[in-house]
Amino acid sequence: MHLKNDAIAGDTTKLLVDALALPAFIVGLDHSVIFTNALADTLLLDSEGNSLLGRSIQSLLSQDKETQCLDEPFFSLTQTATRTVRLNSVGSKSVEFSVSALKDPQGSVFSYLFQWQRPTEQSLQDGSDATGLHRDTKPRHVGKAAEKTGQSSWETRCHIENDWRWQTTILSANHAIWDHDFERDQHFVSETWRQLRGLSQDDPFPKSNEAWLETIHPQDVDHIKNELRRLDSQETDIIDYKFRQKHTLGHWVWFMSSGRVMRRDKSGLPARIIGTDTDITDIKTVELERHRMADRLHIAMEAAGMARWEFDVGANYAYWDDRMLEIFEITDGINIRSSNAWANYIYPDDREATLALAAECLEQGKDIACDYRHMRKDGSIRHIRTRGKYVRDKEHGARYYGVNFDVTRDYERAEELEQARARLEHDSRHDALTGLANRRYLDDVFTRQSQYLDRADLRPAILHFDIDYFKQINDTLGHDAGDATLKHAAEILRKNVPEDALVARVGGDEFVVLLLSAPDPSELEEIAKNIIGDMSQPFFYGSQQCNTGTSIGIAVAEDAEPLDNGLFINADLALYAAKKAGRGRLQFFTREMKTEARRRKNSFDALLAGFDNGEITCHYQPQFDAQTLEMTGLEALVRWESKKFGLIMPDEFLSTAEDMGLVAHFDELVLRKTLHDLEKWEMQGFDIPRISVNVSSHRLNDPTLIKQLKPMGIPEGKIAFELLESAFLDLKNEVIERNLKQIERMGIDVEIDDFGSGHASIVSLLQVAPKRLKIDRFLIEPIVASNRQRDLIKTIIGIGQMLDVQVVAEGVESWEHVKVLQEIGCCYLQGYGLARPMDAEGVSTFMRELVTKNGCLAFG
Repeated sequence: MHLKNDAIAGDTTKLLVDALALPAFIVGLDHSVIFTNALADTLLLDSEGNSLLGRSIQSLLSQDKETQCLDEPFFSLTQTATRTVRLNSVGSKSVEFSVSALKDPQGSVFSYLFQWQRPTEQSLQDGSDATGLHRDTKPRHVGKAAEKTGQSSWETRCHIENDWRWQTTILSANHAIWDHDFERDQHFVSETWRQLRGLSQDDPFPKSNEAWLETIHPQDVDHIKNELRRLDSQETDIIDYKFRQKHTLGHWVWFMSSGRVMRRDKSGLPARIIGTDTDITDIKTVELERHRMADRLHIAMEAAGMARWEFDVGANYAYWDDRMLEIFEITDGINIRSSNAWANYIYPDDREATLALAAECLEQGKDIACDYRHMRKDGSIRHIRTRGKYVRDKEHGARYYGVNFDVTRDYERAEELEQARARLEHDSRHDALTGLANRRYLDDVFTRQSQYLDRADLRPAILHFDIDYFKQINDTLGHDAGDATLKHAAEILRKNVPEDALVARVGGDEFVVLLLSAPDPSELEEIAKNIIGDMSQPFFYGSQQCNTGTSIGIAVAEDAEPLDNGLFINADLALYAAKKAGRGRLQFFTREMKTEARRRKNSFDALLAGFDNGEITCHYQPQFDAQTLEMTGLEALVRWESKKFGLIMPDEFLSTAEDMGLVAHFDELVLRKTLHDLEKWEMQGFDIPRISVNVSSHRLNDPTLIKQLKPMGIPEGKIAFELLESAFLDLKNEVIERNLKQIERMGIDVEIDDFGSGHASIVSLLQVAPKRLKIDRFLIEPIVASNRQRDLIKTIIGIGQMLDVQVVAEGVESWEHVKVLQEIGCCYLQGYGLARPMDAEGVSTFMRELVTKNGCLAFG
C-alpha cells in the first residue's frame, strides 16, 4: 500500500490491522510487535489480559526444524514477496502466518505484516481445529477481546474461522475497498479498486467529491449528486448506489458502491466514509440487454397493434395490458380483470362458438387460436384475432400467455380482394364490350348441363354466326364503330332468342346461342331468320350508316350422339357451309358436312410432313417498356412455313398438332430454334434482354423435362417459359410443381399467358409465383372506350404489384392503348400496333433500326 507519510502510515496500518477479520499484527524494523488485533492476541497468548504489543518476534517463533530464525534476507523482502513462518499458539501448537513487507511511497520498508493462514485439510484430519489447535473441552483463560463478549477461547477461535470465511468471500467477490477521511485529508483505496479502473500504483485517484464526479458518466452525475445531497443533509448514513466510471482504456465500467458514514464533523457533514465498490458491468450489461429486448418487444407489439394478456387457470382473474383495455375501449385503467370479463366483449353472434372453442382448449390443455368480432361503442364492428399459448409448470401451474390484435383491416382487404376476384371472375367469363358470356362460360355451362341432366330431357341446339362486313366497318370507320356494331349484334340476339338461351361472344365477331332444350326445327329456323333479318337492317353510328349482315349455322344434338364439343364443331361446319353458299344464309348441319370435314383433316398428314421436313419455325414479336418504349424482350411464336401452302398461322394448325400429340415436340423445337437465333443475334452484337417461349402443359407434365433441358445450355436470365393459365391450372400436379421449382433454379423465369381467360386466381398466382403475367388481348382491346374495362385492367395491375408480379399487356393496337396503359401503370406492352411478329432476319433488321432511334420505339 502507498502511504503519504509516516503518520498516515501508522494510522492507516493500525486501521488495516483492526479491520482485518483474521489474526494479524505488525512488526517494526526492530523486530518487535507495534500493532496487533484482538484475534491475534487470543490465538497466540494463553494468559488473560496479555497482548503481543512490544513482544519480540523471535520469542514467538516455533522451534520446528523447518522453521528458521528471521535473518537479514527475510527483512529485505520486496513489496510483493511473502514468506510463511510458524508461530507458537495456545496449547503449544504451531500455526502458520504469512509475512509481507510494508513500504512507503518511496519504496522503503517501514514494517512487516503478519497474517494468519488457514490450516490445510490434512491438519484438520489430524484432529486440529480451525486454528490449528487440538480441540479441548476444558475451560481456558481468554484475552480481553474474548472477555468483552463472554466468549471462550474455543468460541473465539470459531469466530476467527467465520471471519476468515467472510474475508475469503469478500476477496472472491472482487470487492474494492475505499476509505476517505476528509477531516484529516487521508485517503485509501485498495489494489483491487485501482485494478478495476486500470490504474497503477503510481496513478493518482480522485480524493474529493468534485474530482470524483468528473470521472462519472454524464448520465449518472445527477443521480450521484442527489445521493451526496442526502448524505450531507443527514437524511441517511448509508451509501448504496450504482454508477459508471471511465476506465483508463476509455470504456465505462459499472460499479455498485456500498458503505456508510463513519463520522461527521461539527457541521454534520460526513467527515469519514468507508465502503466497497463492486464491478457489476456484466450484470448491468445483461440487465440493460433485457430492458432493450423488452423495449423492442413492446415497440414491435405496439407497431403490430398487439395487446398482451395472461390467464391463470387456477385463479378467477386475468391480466390485460393497457393495449387490451384500449381495444375494448375500457377507460378505468384496471389491468386485473375477472376471468369471465372477456365474454362481455365478444359480439353476441360469435360469443357461443368462441367460448365453446376456448373451453375445449382449456379442457384439453391446448393452445387457443380464433378470430371473433367486437362491437365498439359507436356501433362499428372490429375483427379481433387472439392467440394463446398453454403453459404448465410446477411453480405457476396452468396458465395461458397470449396476444390480441385488431385484424379488421385484414378482413376489409380480404373482402375487397374477394370482390375484385369476383369482378375478375365475372369479367373473365363475360365479354367486357357486350356483356355476353364468353367462350369459357359457354363451355362450362354446356359441360355442366351435359353431365348432370338426364339425356332424355336434354336435346341442345347450337346457333353459330358471325357478322358480315365487320372488317370493313373496322377498317373504314374505326374500332369505335366496330365496337358499336358488336353491341348492336348483341342486342339483336338478346331480342330474338328465348329467355333461357345462353348467348355468348366467342371470338372477334363470332357469336353462339346455346339452347339446352331445342325447339322444333321450324322454330329454330324462325329464330335464325329473325336474327338474319334484323342484322341486315342498317344502323347508324353517329351520322354514319353501317350495313351489316350475318350467316348462321345450326346444329341439333341427335338422340344417339354423345353430348360433347362435337355439337359446336357441327355448328361451325354448318356456318362454313352457309357462308360458302352466300351471305345472309342459314344452314342446318348434315352428315355430308362431316364428310367434308374429314377431307380437311387430311391436313394432319401435311402437318406431320412439314414437321419432319423442318418447316416448323419461329417468328418473334417484340415487347416494350410501357413508359420508355425500349425493347425489353421477344416472344417466340411458332409458325408453319409450308412449301406447299405458304406461311400458316398457329390458329390453323396447333389444334391439329394437339390432336396428333405433337405439341410437346413443337415446344422443344421452338426452344432449340430460339436458343440458336439468340446465339446468332449476340454474335451480331445485339443484346436481347429476354425471350419468352411457350411451354404446353403436356411438356410441363413430363417427368423427364429437366433432364431434357439441362444439356441445352440455357443461359440464365435470358429465357422465360410462358404457361397458358387455361392449360396449366387444369393439370397442375406434383410433377408440374417439381418441374417449376427446377426451372426456377436453372434461372428460367415463369410467366402466365392469357391471364383473365377465367382460370387464374389469387391463390394460383401465390402458388406459382410467376415473374410476369400477360393480360389476354381480349381484355385489353376495349380499354380505350370502356372505363369499366379500364378499371378491370387497373385491378389486375394492382394485384400484380401487390404480388410483385410484372404485368404484360398484349393486343396493343393503337397509340390510345399505349397512353391508357401508361397511365394505369402497366409494365410491358406487346401488340401489332407496336411491332408485328417477324422472323430471325427481321429481328436483326429491327434491332439495327432501334439503334438509330436510341434504342426506343418511335410511336404515336
